[in-house]
Order: sequence, then C-alpha cells, then structure tokens
Amino acid sequence: MGCTEISLLINVVGEEMRKVIAFAVSILSLQVAAAEPAKTVQLASLEWMPFSGAALPGDGLSSTVIAEVEKRLGNNVKVKYFEWKETVAKGEADAEFAGYFPVYYTAERAETKCHLSQPVGKSETGIGYLKDTPVPWKKTSDLAAFKIGVVEGYANSAEFDAAVKQGKQAVEVASSDTNNVRKLVGKKIPGIVVDKLVLRYLTLHSGAKDSVMFSDHLLTENTLHVCFRRSPAGKALQEAFDAELKKVDLAKLESAYLKRLEAGAK
Repeated sequence: MGCTEISLLINVVGEEMRKVIAFAVSILSLQVAAAEPAKTVQLASLEWMPFSGAALPGDGLSSTVIAEVEKRLGNNVKVKYFEWKETVAKGEADAEFAGYFPVYYTAERAETKCHLSQPVGKSETGIGYLKDTPVPWKKTSDLAAFKIGVVEGYANSAEFDAAVKQGKQAVEVASSDTNNVRKLVGKKIPGIVVDKLVLRYLTLHSGAKDSVMFSDHLLTENTLHVCFRRSPAGKALQEAFDAELKKVDLAKLESAYLKRLEAGAK
C-alpha cells in the first residue's frame, strides 16, 4: 500500500471516528437532560377570573398560556394567590418567586420594576351596563353624566382616572369585580368599568348572562405580561420564555380555553 492509500485510509478512519464521537456525545447529552428534574417556576398572582384563579381550569387563561410555554421549556409552573398589593410585593422582591402576573405594560415596570415578557394576552376595558338601562357614551367625558362603579386599586384608563381625580367623574368603589357586577345587577349603579372577559365570565354563571351588556367601544386596551424579577436570573427566564412564546398560537389557545369554560357552565 502506497503513501497516498495510507493517507486516504487515515482520513476515512478519522472521519468515521469523529462521527462516532459526535453521536456518543449527543446520546450522553440527551441522557443528562432526561436525568435533570423539571424546574418549578413559582409565580405570584391574584384572583382575576378568567385570567387567573385557583378554582379555574388550569388556574386561568393567562396561567394556561404561561404553563404551556414553560412546559415547552421543560419546566413546571406553580402559582400562589394574594391580594393585588401583596402579589406585586411578592413578585418583585421575594426570592421565593420568579415574578408575578398578569400585569399591564407601563414604562415604569419595563424600565425599573421587571423584566417584562412579551404579551401573553390582552385586556379590553369598557363599560358594563344593563340591557334595559343602557349607558350611552362615545367619548370618556360623556360618562360624567353617570355614577360609574370601579374596583379599588385598579387602573381604568388614563383619561377616566384623571377625570375622577379632578372631581369630574363620580364613581362608586367596590372591593372586587364580583362585587361591582353584583351592584350593577342589583341596579345600585348604572354602569361599571370592567374587562370584557371578566364580565363575560362573571355573568356566565348567573341568571344575568343575557341582561348584562358590554359597551361597543373601549375605554382602553392593555396587553398582559409576566413580570419576571429584575435580576440576572429573572432576565434569563424572561428571554427563554419570550423565545418559546413565539411558537404558541395565543388566539387558538384562548378560543379553546373560553369554549371549555362555557361548556363547563352549561
């Protein structure tokens, strides 16, 4: 065998050996990954049905989206519920939590409070009213003619909240969306500020389903996000989450979830 043939044989053997080593490394990597236990991402939230709630299927629509993304990343999600003020405190500062949700986008949150995820949904805020006693309005200032129910601590819309602070808009404060809807159905107030899906859910399980309406136009629309803690670990979680979120069909997931809720109400 000549030098050329020997050199060729060495190259062939070397290439085959590289393939064997690469294959062995890939198998070993898969075994190591399989041996690693799933990571649990613990988040704080509030009872804001149907977006989040311990009694809801999958802990709510937002929770279902988050769990789907984390499942694709090989992680589990655990949600603990608090009042909103405590939810924020736990999610931003308690090392036990990776963050909290669902939150609206604000510049302050994005720049100083959180590593905000890309949107996991949206909140459409408008006016709920009774079919028999409509609240006609085209612009926010038109609502000044009515006393409107609001939930304590909630941001409504910049224009509406400014009118309240200036004394131009009369409001009646409730402790929760549930109590706000009860006041509306009991005809104690003519209209309420409420999220479209929240109103849909709360009336889905009552005789008021066909008597409570939602305004044709909105006070405001906000995207919903996960607020991951503002730390290197939080940043890593947010980046991995956002990359996987791009692969999820949010509209399809929301549609399927709402159909599931409505089927369970019948």
